[in-house]
Amino acid sequence: MFKPSRRKIMLAGASATMVAALAFAPSASAHECFKKQWSDAAYAKASTSDKYISLATIADFAFVNSIAPDCVGVLDYDSLWATWMEENGISHIPLIWIKENPETSFKAWENENGNSGPGLLGSGKESSALGYLGNHIPVLESTIIAGLQEAVASDLCEFPGD
Repeated sequence: MFKPSRRKIMLAGASATMVAALAFAPSASAHECFKKQWSDAAYAKASTSDKYISLATIADFAFVNSIAPDCVGVLDYDSLWATWMEENGISHIPLIWIKENPETSFKAWENENGNSGPGLLGSGKESSALGYLGNHIPVLESTIIAGLQEAVASDLCEFPGD
């Protein structure tokens, strides 16, 4: 089993991975703002489209995979993020819009305010209709880390070397 200090170092180093996952998933073309309210039918249709990728998929394959590959596919993001979603008026796990042209996405991230994300004209402000993932990354990361720790403690998966 890992020494707690090594595990803490791994988890602390994962923050950059979550930010990078948003910026580079897939092919550096993720759009950081997301729609807060979906009808079930519209969400189901969008989630099967090649224009969107679920934040849970990004979290699993870019964040969890970098920390504990054995835990990919184990975490229940609906449960992990339920409180966060309710507090922020989010009806479904966010879907990240994927642009076809990565160059356009990079340009959208460049704005005079230094905000990451092109939504709401680069303001970085939340609205009742749109959210900015960048404003929520610390909460999302902490819930993923708590979920990983619980999954490992429940023997659902292992940290590398456990």
